[in-house]
Formats: sequence, C-alpha cells, structure tokens
Amino acid sequence: MKFQCDACERLVPLETYRTEAGGLVVTCGRCGADSRVGPPATTAPRTEVRAAPAAGSASVPSVPVPSVPVVPPSESWSAAAPVTPALRVVRSEPAPLTDDALFEPPPGVCPKCVAPWLEEALSCPQCGLVYVNYQPEEQPLSDVLAEAWRTLAARWEDWDAHDRLMTLAVGRGELAMVGRLYRIRLAHVPDDAVARRGRDEVVRRATLVVPSSTDLVGTPDVSRRLKTLAVGVGFIVVLVLAVLVFQHLRTLSAGY
Repeated sequence: MKFQCDACERLVPLETYRTEAGGLVVTCGRCGADSRVGPPATTAPRTEVRAAPAAGSASVPSVPVPSVPVVPPSESWSAAAPVTPALRVVRSEPAPLTDDALFEPPPGVCPKCVAPWLEEALSCPQCGLVYVNYQPEEQPLSDVLAEAWRTLAARWEDWDAHDRLMTLAVGRGELAMVGRLYRIRLAHVPDDAVARRGRDEVVRRATLVVPSSTDLVGTPDVSRRLKTLAVGVGFIVVLVLAVLVFQHLRTLSAGY
C-alpha cells in the first residue's frame, strides 16, 4: 500500500504512521513532510463564571468571560477547522506480465543494478555506472533463462518453481542475472514478498558457489599445469647434474 505525499507528490510506501488529536499522520520517507487526515483538535468552549454569594452578604456581580461558540461535531471539519492536505492512499497493483515488466527496470532506478536513481546524480552510487554510458546489451540474458522466467511469472506463488529456476541458473552460470530479475520485480512491485525472498535466496546461494583456493587446485587444468612444471624442473636438475659429472670426469682424466 502506498500514499501520495502532498509535498513532493511521490508515491511512497505506507510503512509507519502515528495518531495525533484523533487524526492519522504519515511522514514521507523521501522528503520528510507530514500528511494528515482527520479533524484537528478543537478549542474547548468557555462559559460564563459566576461567583457564589457568601451567607448574609450582598450578591456579587457576575464576571463575564469571553466565550467561544462550540462547533457541532458534524461541522467541525467543514466550518471551523482549516483545510489540511488529505492522505491519498494508493494500493499497489501487480505489474503486468509483459516483457517490459519482467525484464526492464522502471524509471527512477539504475538500469544495471536496479538501485534507486538519485535525481541529480550522474552515476550510480552502488555500482558506479555512468548513466549516459549504459548499453542494454551489457546485461546479456540467455534465451533459456528468459523463457524460464516467463514460465515462472505465470506460477509466481509456487516456491518450488523458484527453486528449480535458481538451480538452472547456477548450472548455467547465470545466478547473478536471476538476482537482477528479482530486483526488477521488486522495483515494479515493492511489497512483493515472494520476490524479496527470491532475491535473498540468490544472495545466499551466490555465497555458497564461490570456489575456494582448494577447489581451484583440484581442477584438471591446474593439475595438468602443475605436472608439466614438475617435469620441467626435474629435467633441468638432471641436466645440471649430468654437466657436473661430465666436468668431474674430465678433470680426473686430465690428471693422468
């Protein structure tokens, strides 16, 4: 659920609120302005005060006190209270399942990492992309993964389908692209709990598939290179020993 801030006229997620004097007050997370709905506190009416006469004394004249007319509850908002900005709540609707909504970030975010786009910034503070230099082909997505993402969108609430897609992406080396797709979904639908869970799961899996130094040593290419290096070093050692033995024999034969 979102509301439109009257100060900056942006749609802001409705996350926190408070009540003041019988009204609802919501603070904009972007500009910090308050939006209020409901009647403000009304001024309590004053009445005329009369002093009670003491026993056996003359009556004391009444002391007039200015009175404020009481506004009926039904007219307190329209007649007495000043008009304050009304809180306009906008409910988030699911983004349509088109290619633009599935694969293209919405305006206002970085086209590469989908981080919030600062209005006056020339580059993304998160990934360092210079916005004017962005090329869409820098974010390649295989046809296999794109088709799998379209299929997943049709059964979005099935978490097993999300798990199978991530497993496919890990096998194809495209887990980072799946994480970008989840961020695009969250940019279109910020309150999508499934997309948030998928994004966090991609981060968790990415930390598990990073190869360690021991894994690199055990790969076939590294093992082959180590064997070749060992053979080369052994050949050089044998050659040096042969030369030393030959010189020693020549020295012994020259002595006779």
